Amino acid sequence: MKLRFIVFPALLALAGCASAPQPSVRYVDPGAQGQIAGTGVESQDIAAAAQKAAQSIVNLPVIAQATKPPIVLITPVNNRSSSPINTDIYTTKLKTILMQNAGGRVMFLARDASASANEREQLLRESGAVQDGGTADSGRVGATYDYILTAELQSISTATSAGQSDYFIVEFKLVDFQDLQLWGSSYEIKKEGRESGVYR
Repeated sequence: MKLRFIVFPALLALAGCASAPQPSVRYVDPGAQGQIAGTGVESQDIAAAAQKAAQSIVNLPVIAQATKPPIVLITPVNNRSSSPINTDIYTTKLKTILMQNAGGRVMFLARDASASANEREQLLRESGAVQDGGTADSGRVGATYDYILTAELQSISTATSAGQSDYFIVEFKLVDFQDLQLWGSSYEIKKEGRESGVYR
């Protein structure tokens, strides 16, 4: 009889555990590698590349020693890799990290960075609507950029029966309005795995 009373509560406890719904989704740190990973560019790679570029840019003499905060135009990332990533994520992350680390030393032009926008900037300068150096007189249209920050993603991939290997390089450039490159940096990523994963 005693055995029957011991076993019955235990069975009830097991039945309760079995009936409790298990979460199908869990939160993970976007800056760390998750359990589901492939050999392509992922969130932690984007964060690391943006952080490295941001720390380097704010320490540049033309930025750190400027008498007034330079204005930077961040152009969309040029994706020349085999990974079909949303390059707007790079631009958003880079701008966010730069603003967090700049301490007011850098300002960003919140304007579309397409080719037509750049042509419009040139026309504005030539007409005197805006001045060089990111300044604007009272009554004029507004400020323009001092520097353009560009980024390009390239890759090399290898696939065999043993698995997949992907190498990525993110190249950053800071260019002034005369097309002179003032700074450049790159961030390398290499991953190997049995599966490349599906990215979308």
